[in-house]
Amino acid sequence: MRVSHDRIMLKRWWCLLLVLAATTGFADEQVRQVQEELRKRNLFFGDVDGQTSADLANALKRYQARKGFVVTGAISDETATSLNVQSSAAPARWPDIPVLKSDSAPNLPEPQKIALQQLAEADPDPIPTPVPPGEQPSAAQDITPDRMTRLVEQYLRDSESNDIDSQKRYFAYPVTYFDHGVVGGAFVEKDVANYLKRWPERKYVLTEPVNFRASGKEGETDVEFLIQFTVRNRKYSVSGQTKNFWTIRPEGDDLKIISIREQRFRE
Repeated sequence: MRVSHDRIMLKRWWCLLLVLAATTGFADEQVRQVQEELRKRNLFFGDVDGQTSADLANALKRYQARKGFVVTGAISDETATSLNVQSSAAPARWPDIPVLKSDSAPNLPEPQKIALQQLAEADPDPIPTPVPPGEQPSAAQDITPDRMTRLVEQYLRDSESNDIDSQKRYFAYPVTYFDHGVVGGAFVEKDVANYLKRWPERKYVLTEPVNFRASGKEGETDVEFLIQFTVRNRKYSVSGQTKNFWTIRPEGDDLKIISIREQRFRE
């Protein structure tokens, strides 16, 4: 009888392991998209990892309340449609951990998070202001398509390396860094080190010409480009595309990034 009981327990544990193996490791694409949209609206400040959480549920409740929807904290069809998220998004097979640098939870002081949430709750769906085509940077800045393309290409090559200093040198400090606000060199160094540890193999390919225009502020230039990326570790390999946005300014003979952000490109 004891042997039979042990076999039954072993079978149950084996079934449980199979269930866990089938339901963990990869993120829910719809949840990831919702996290991205609520992050844009300054309502969600957790990792963009495709996992449900209390923080995500609270962010959904705030959004639903302001929109006049039934407040559930769950992703209803009504909420998904309002956020421009597919109600049955096809699996992207991305893991349930941050993939992009901007997927990590913003490192903002609590008072700043609260202030951003209050603004978002007053206007949960701000209408983005289209950026009109800008003028070309002044000739004095010596910013040409060839120079800008070389800068972006070199940045991508250095981002594939394990040299943290070579990746830090592109920024003017303090820099507006993804969703983390204005940070210094020590923060960027730590963030890059963590990213290299999470994704030790990285490949980036520029897929379109680099666009740039004068930003409206003297001496500053806005830059936009699309890349194809692949990152790998021992467990996962992830590929996708991101739109990348910089604001740069000259410092001596160099061009330095003073603001950087990225956005997952959904085809």
